[in-house]
Amino acid sequence: MRHLRYFLAVAVPVTLQAASPSGEHLAYTVGCINCHHQTDKHIINAPPLVVVKTYSLPEFRRLMKTGVTKAGRDMASQGSVMGFVAKEQFSHLTDAEVSALYNFFTTDWTAERGIEEEKKIPIYFKQSRDEAKQ
Repeated sequence: MRHLRYFLAVAVPVTLQAASPSGEHLAYTVGCINCHHQTDKHIINAPPLVVVKTYSLPEFRRLMKTGVTKAGRDMASQGSVMGFVAKEQFSHLTDAEVSALYNFFTTDWTAERGIEEEKKIPIYFKQSRDEAKQ
């Protein structure tokens, strides 16, 4: 019995911790960072992710699940990539995953971090722009 108590004392917290979604991990794996900061603005003109700080959690949840902004703009009906991605992909995120993303963007994400991510835009996009200016 003592071994069972020890096992439960160690295994259950580790299991619960592993089950909690990481907002940072989700932000990188579902594409938030890629579209909003690592893709040239000539391809996808997504706003910086600090915009999430202007949303309440319920507003952010609606955006992520339906593609409708806090102002009521239906992004899919206007041809926005975010609107389609929200309806087709993000709508499958759990409430815990959406909350984890929201918490990450409202507490850990900064404009400076976004700028650092933008430095990762592949060089060939920058070369194409420079060549077009000539």
